[in-house]
Amino acid sequence: MRVCSFFAGIGGFDLGFERAGMKVVFQCEIDSFCQQILKRHWPDIPLHDDITTLLPATIPPAELWCAGWPCQDLSTANTNRRGLAGDRSGLFFTFMDLVREVHPAWLVMENVPGVLSAEEGTALETVIDTLEKNGYLGGWVSCNAIHAGLPHNRDRVFFIASFRSESAYHFFTDGGELFRDTASRESSQTKARSNLRQVALGDNPLVVQRRGGFGYTMAKSICPTLRAQAGGHQGGHSDRPILCGEKLDVDRVGEADGVSPRMDSRRGRLLGNAVVPAISEWIGKRILEIETINSFSH
Repeated sequence: MRVCSFFAGIGGFDLGFERAGMKVVFQCEIDSFCQQILKRHWPDIPLHDDITTLLPATIPPAELWCAGWPCQDLSTANTNRRGLAGDRSGLFFTFMDLVREVHPAWLVMENVPGVLSAEEGTALETVIDTLEKNGYLGGWVSCNAIHAGLPHNRDRVFFIASFRSESAYHFFTDGGELFRDTASRESSQTKARSNLRQVALGDNPLVVQRRGGFGYTMAKSICPTLRAQAGGHQGGHSDRPILCGEKLDVDRVGEADGVSPRMDSRRGRLLGNAVVPAISEWIGKRILEIETINSFSH
């Protein structure tokens, strides 16, 4: 299955879908530093910069389009959030204008949980209504990085929809436990719950942000979120481990989970915005399973 990636960032969606067995054929990303990363890892893939200047005819054929559209106007961290009326989060409509011209078979979109409450809940209704008006059926699911075994809390909302087809419904009705869709449902549920407790409350260190960089904490009462801060430091609520008297082990930052010891505010911003590849891999595998079943039934 071919994938076109919009608001690609550093390629979280792209990497996960490729791990699932898909092929990325197009990317769109305006951030110059993100573009460098995308070109390094996908040097032969067409890369367009500004979605507002993108013409539908220039987009290669693909069965799946993914989009982690900007969250700034939807995030609860923004006290003046304008929802989908904002210039940045409103690019959802620009993306859907392209969808309306091409109608890919699948859409997978991602945003922050603030999309559920923005505009007194009407932002979510607008997203769903817009999808339905353009022929897409499906739903949304909340997935957290910690459920994928990563030592930090990053909850995100994913919309999965299929064009004039009930295929996406099977994603939700037949999915089972996250990452654990097996015949032994009861056993897998027990295993999933125990793994979650180990990650959240066990001895594994959690990645945290703090002023000047990143580190690990053994705190068991918190699960900090990696955030894309706009300021000159990485402060905010992520300093709580220090205020609570918990030990923050900065030296461990390069020892686990692929977090670079060169982590700085720029890289932190990109990581805070990125889709977790393990989650997109799970989504991609589920979609491919559904497509395989559909092909046999026809």
